[in-house]
Amino acid sequence: MISPRKALRDVFPYQPGKSIASVQRELGLKSVVKLASNENPLGSSPRAMAAYRKAEKSNALYPEGTSPELRAALARFHKVGPDSVIVGNGSDEIIRLLCEAFVDPEDEVVVSQYGFIRFKQQAAMMGARVIEVPMTDWTHDLSLMVKSTSPRTKILFIANPNNPTGTYNTQDEVEDLLARVPKSALVVLDEAYWHYAQAIASYPKSLPDLVRKHDNLLVMRTFSKAYGLAGLRTGYGVADPGVIGWLDRIRMPFNVNLPAQYACLAALADMSFVKRALAVNEAQRAVVARNLGDMGFGVGESATNFIFARAPLAGRELFKILLRQGVIIRPLDEYGLPQHVRISIGTPAQNEALFAALRKALAVNA
Repeated sequence: MISPRKALRDVFPYQPGKSIASVQRELGLKSVVKLASNENPLGSSPRAMAAYRKAEKSNALYPEGTSPELRAALARFHKVGPDSVIVGNGSDEIIRLLCEAFVDPEDEVVVSQYGFIRFKQQAAMMGARVIEVPMTDWTHDLSLMVKSTSPRTKILFIANPNNPTGTYNTQDEVEDLLARVPKSALVVLDEAYWHYAQAIASYPKSLPDLVRKHDNLLVMRTFSKAYGLAGLRTGYGVADPGVIGWLDRIRMPFNVNLPAQYACLAALADMSFVKRALAVNEAQRAVVARNLGDMGFGVGESATNFIFARAPLAGRELFKILLRQGVIIRPLDEYGLPQHVRISIGTPAQNEALFAALRKALAVNA
């Protein structure tokens, strides 16, 4: 048998949240509520879907390989030049490109203990030495992350707000990190949940302000959350043109499909949908947090569209019990948090289904 690269031997695949279809197949359920993957419970932007359907008529043609119209629109939106933007097949592709472009075997990549797990996985695939820094109060300790750097550090990955803990780092904390980190190290701010945190006064103004000031900073965002386009797998990065140029060299041809490009263009302009999604999330997040607290969960503060909580019983056990009732949540064993779960914020009806299933599950296990 052919042997893989040495670095791959200890790498395991990312485990996504279970899909509705898989639960229906496995358990024979007709109605399933998915609160595991932080998707938009309102669905997709209507304007985006209209653009998607229109673009389908050209599906026999290859898309423009560099997504030029979407890049230009994102550049205008963020007040940067088009050469400062790269579009990817989800933010996950941007993470992969970053590691492939800048990380040699035995280089160092700094992450947080409970930071988004794909950072650690992708760095390990490149044979990097992953420096895992403990969190403080479930939040990235940026000061400790800076102290953990060395001349071999190539990338610091910071999800802000963080998945799965829902916490965020402030403008002052991020600026302090950028002032102290070695200029030879690239700081990557993954702002997948930026929409949900942007109204917080202390949340960083990374685009365009910080990116303009620091040529070793890249900010990632996505169309998967507030825009409701997770199925189209489109994310993007904004950075100094020199950084973007290296990523473009190794980006796969035609990496973002044609309907996705045009759907994202329309979604970017549909701010009324985004505002409605944020309003529903803010109202329902308070409802979910209150109900979980009343049921004995240890509920953390969240700047996102999900709740991170310590459960009254083992997270995977609770996950299995709820699954049989047609409700999907996310256990966090892969993060080394067997007592914790992550629960996405749904519509009022979806959240009521969650509460009913939880009450039943906890009563049985009382």
